[in-house]
Amino acid sequence: MSSTVNSLSSLLTPQASSQATGSATSPSSSPSSNLGESAFLTLLSAELQYQNPLQPMDNTQFVAQLAQFSALAATTTQTSTLNSILSTLQQQNPVVAMAQLIGKTVTTTQGSGTVSAVSQQGQSLMADINGVGTVPISDITEVQN
Repeated sequence: MSSTVNSLSSLLTPQASSQATGSATSPSSSPSSNLGESAFLTLLSAELQYQNPLQPMDNTQFVAQLAQFSALAATTTQTSTLNSILSTLQQQNPVVAMAQLIGKTVTTTQGSGTVSAVSQQGQSLMADINGVGTVPISDITEVQN
């Protein structure tokens, strides 16, 4: 089976090929660089094409692979939908965009601390920073994780 995967790696892009053969990737890689739906279907159809007729694939393995494909398709759809919703919210409400600062350590002109809340007061976006108080977002000079 591994020889089949290795021989099929030429069908994939170089990045997906390294994943199919077991190379490690960073967890921060974008979803588009992962093994996608078309590559998965290519591998599955090639596996069916090149299987040994005297020892066909076990039905439970086949069903498990189809279930994995369904899960991959559902996850891809969910990710796309959530990204769309987040983008819309950020465009409609700047406080939602600044909410990404919550839990991060920031440096302001008044001092440093962890952001505990973000709010809008009139036209100004404000951040509540532990140990500093409420300051305008524009006073933040550095953001750390």
